[in-house]
Amino acid sequence: MIDLTKYTWLKPHLPLPETLEEQEGFQDILKAIEKKESNLGLRNLYANYYLDQLQKAKEEGRSLHYEGNLGKEIRSWAKSQSFKKFKETYLKEDKAKFQLSGIVIVITGTLILFFLRAILAQEFVVNFSVDAIVGAIALVFFYRNMKMKIQLIKSYTPVRDYLYMDIASFVMCILLKMWLPPAFDVSIIVLVIAYYVQRRKFENFLKTV
Repeated sequence: MIDLTKYTWLKPHLPLPETLEEQEGFQDILKAIEKKESNLGLRNLYANYYLDQLQKAKEEGRSLHYEGNLGKEIRSWAKSQSFKKFKETYLKEDKAKFQLSGIVIVITGTLILFFLRAILAQEFVVNFSVDAIVGAIALVFFYRNMKMKIQLIKSYTPVRDYLYMDIASFVMCILLKMWLPPAFDVSIIVLVIAYYVQRRKFENFLKTV
């Protein structure tokens, strides 16, 4: 079985080809993609397109094998209608994933911040046990969606700026909750603004793929 961990730009949890020959062919494609393309988004797009074509070939009972210059072969994909259709669907799905994860992060992040403030003020919506259960569930969903968002961003561009924005927005929310009375809680507004800024930045980057 081939080791994909050295391809740090590659999306995690990709369906690995079944046979050793197919895996070696996929590795050759990855090497050619890495050598030819510097855009991380295009790298992942090409890799996923190859796996999609491999699966279709297997369903049709034929083999998928490229000979000669793999870099030239990969460059020819962009001209095909099947690639253009796959690209449109692929980018739409990633855009939807980013939007969904971002919305869940805003909602669960707000719930976590409310719970933290409730602990500090010792003023709970119901009681500590019920509020703690809600906070724990929110934390699980927050972690899962933050992880998904980070992995998605890393498949297109360095994640540092996005992480800095997330950290800054949550620190600001905590400070505002400490300084302002509950009636003037604007933490959700801060998180929503951060979400829309990141969303716009990510969608603009998708246009370069």
